[in-house]
Amino acid sequence: MKRCIFFLILFLRLYIATAVNYHIQPNGSDSNDGLSFSKAFKTIQIATNKAKAGDSIFVYDGFYKGFDHFYKSSGNALSSIVYLAKGNQVIINQSCGRGFDGINVEGVDYIELIGFKVKNISDPVGNGEDGIRAVLANHITIRNCEVDSCYRGIFTGYTDDFLAEKNLCKRSYGEHGIYVSNNSDRVVIRYNQCYGNKAAGIQLNPDLSSGTPGISVDVKIYNNICYNNRIGLNLQGIYHSEVYNNLLYNNGANGGGNGMTFFLGDAATGCNNVKVYNNTVIVPSGSQWAVLAIDSDSLFFYNNIFLSYSQKGSLDIESSCTNIRSDYNLLTDKMTINQGSSYINFAQWRSLGYDLNSSAVSDISSVFENSSNNDFHLNFNSIAKDKGTTLVSDLVKDDLEFLKRPQGKAYDIGCYEVVQFADTKNEKISKEKIKWSIEEGFIHFHQIDKDAKLLLYDMRGALVNVGTSAPIDLFRGNILLYVLYDKKGMSSGKLLIDY
Repeated sequence: MKRCIFFLILFLRLYIATAVNYHIQPNGSDSNDGLSFSKAFKTIQIATNKAKAGDSIFVYDGFYKGFDHFYKSSGNALSSIVYLAKGNQVIINQSCGRGFDGINVEGVDYIELIGFKVKNISDPVGNGEDGIRAVLANHITIRNCEVDSCYRGIFTGYTDDFLAEKNLCKRSYGEHGIYVSNNSDRVVIRYNQCYGNKAAGIQLNPDLSSGTPGISVDVKIYNNICYNNRIGLNLQGIYHSEVYNNLLYNNGANGGGNGMTFFLGDAATGCNNVKVYNNTVIVPSGSQWAVLAIDSDSLFFYNNIFLSYSQKGSLDIESSCTNIRSDYNLLTDKMTINQGSSYINFAQWRSLGYDLNSSAVSDISSVFENSSNNDFHLNFNSIAKDKGTTLVSDLVKDDLEFLKRPQGKAYDIGCYEVVQFADTKNEKISKEKIKWSIEEGFIHFHQIDKDAKLLLYDMRGALVNVGTSAPIDLFRGNILLYVLYDKKGMSSGKLLIDY
């Protein structure tokens, strides 16, 4: 056994030792060897053509033509091929040359794309090209990328074990922000923002016409924010999947779309066995429903806020759906089971056996801190506070901002939890952990990591500010409670703002 472990360690060391780092920068030359910044390549494609499993491709700030990783070397389970933006302005503004995609990954596995900005890729022939495309490629990770003003943002097809994380996908002029298609299983879409896209913020479409089975199994969609799209989440044929802690608002304002949909579409069947927990979905006056479900089976709606400014109301759960479980939600007092041919009120909906522990909301603004300014944190006295169920506890451990759930005696409803401090009397006031200064009417908090998040609350537990600066009028003479999320985890305490 010891000999086996020894040879495995030796193999890994030798394997890692052969990995190569390639460098690309705007002033480089493709006649260089690319093995250092001073001898960097000028174009990314040169490194793409050379890269093997375990290699990394470092791209420095500048403007670049896209790259085409088309049936070249794959990574493997031990070592991916990693494309890493080494600055905040690594911009792809020309197609890779295969069609009009900005970045294309096809016919290869275990590729990671991290930190790229793909912007303004035109689609002059209208074929539906993408900012970032991954097809017939498994174990693909796309992280911390931004795709702006392309036909589609991130598109995948036949991509098992796909991860989209912390991306910004906006203003897709043809279709969706993130679009996962063609029988892709074990998909994770988390911590992304998708807004201003012509169609859906996030679209799942297994597409039976492209081959059996026409479903996607084990899809996890959580902690995303989607707004100003035609539809927030548009989900077809997903099985044994999870949708939770998402914030969806102002979707469908002009196109008559919905907050989230579960339906058959191009899949083999509708959605089946999907847990829909602790989402906040607010649809505007020009939209349809907060939730539309058609031809689906075993959907579990718990601890959600489904509210509507639309004349059509909060829910359209079609009679073609079976085994629906819905409870502990906040709902607008208007529903339908036949796409609006007729409507029922909340009491009639409950008489069908749904939402017996839920509440109807007449004044949406009373639920949130400042919904008119798209702040959907719960106010301290919100009806959603402590009204959720622990039926979600196997899945939902924290909220959209990683605040541990539950804070009080029970789960809060929706994607945000109201912070509650059990005992503030004896906590020490922090004078060193977080420093602050005042400049031109603003207070600025210092010694906080760039990627950290600072939340400040008054002594009632009401949220005062999110971020590291704010007008000083919010703080004069206050003792505030803080929650800080940084690389070390979560910390909390008191701040004395005295000046």
